[in-house]
Amino acid sequence: MKILFTGKSDFKYNRIRVLLAGLAELQDVELLYFPIISKTNFDKQAFMAMQNKADFIYIPPFRHIDVRFIKKFSTKPIVFDPLISKYLTKAVDYRHFWKAPIKYWLDKIPFDICDILLTDTQAHKGYFVRKFSIPSKKIGVLPIGVDTTRFQRKENDSSDNSLFRVGFYGSFVPLQGMPKIIEVANILKDESDIIFDIIGTGYDYKQSIKLIKKYKLQHVHLLGWADYDDLSRLINKFDVCLGIFGDSEKANAVIPNKVFHYASLGKCIISKNTPGINELFTNNLNIVLSDNSPQKIAEQIQRLKTNRSEISRIGNNAHDLITSKYNHMEIAKRFIAILEKYQLKHQ
Repeated sequence: MKILFTGKSDFKYNRIRVLLAGLAELQDVELLYFPIISKTNFDKQAFMAMQNKADFIYIPPFRHIDVRFIKKFSTKPIVFDPLISKYLTKAVDYRHFWKAPIKYWLDKIPFDICDILLTDTQAHKGYFVRKFSIPSKKIGVLPIGVDTTRFQRKENDSSDNSLFRVGFYGSFVPLQGMPKIIEVANILKDESDIIFDIIGTGYDYKQSIKLIKKYKLQHVHLLGWADYDDLSRLINKFDVCLGIFGDSEKANAVIPNKVFHYASLGKCIISKNTPGINELFTNNLNIVLSDNSPQKIAEQIQRLKTNRSEISRIGNNAHDLITSKYNHMEIAKRFIAILEKYQLKHQ
């Protein structure tokens, strides 16, 4: 099978990295690339020559606007992997309600005209079906997974083992609930052996700094942005890891990159109890799921701090689950199975 990856992308976002890493290890799969640098100077002839060699055309996450453009030139089935709904992200999660009409159609049009629509969870699929009237049979569920060659567990190499490190990384988008995590830190500020190591910047970063200053939190360390290749080393220092705690429908539907990364490193994860995350994980077996109040999250951290064997058990189970069933090769195999199912229906 030959798959052409195209779109205005460098193909380095985590979702694509996982997929490409797995596909590269599969026999009888050939990958072709045609990045779009400029639509104004788009080389139609070169694109047509390349797409003629392909069985499928893959358009990567966030490139909703590329689907309609590519459809004008393509004669092969288009697989669109949006990862997000622009409507759900911008109009709902960010509360930019005035953008709702345009964001709705930025989703609806590419979702309608692609041949295969991918999503990361059944919950997300259900949202696409309900909100945009997309036929269920058109949508393939492909979990994010993890490139296990990049995220490998190592012994905690923290310089001070007397401290209990609660770790998080992210882009501070609303679904992650970063202000809520700061509220958790405030509840625990009198426990001198607990520190919060926060990696990243983004939408809620300034609000988070204001809360840290307001509460005078000396035990919250904002570490700034980290390179993708450095995440594994940094996460390995954490004792427990925080998932997402947003209050939106999007937070309920997704399983974010970080959860797969944490699990691949054998970390005990605390995250909001959602339909999406329950599709893969089991509470108190391979994850700790919490009611979404700062007080309840803080109580889970306190409980785990006094039970290192519980941390180890849950982290080991998370590692075993994700590295066996959701590693990069397994994700690639699921992807190919979705494409093969389409081929069988359209022979």
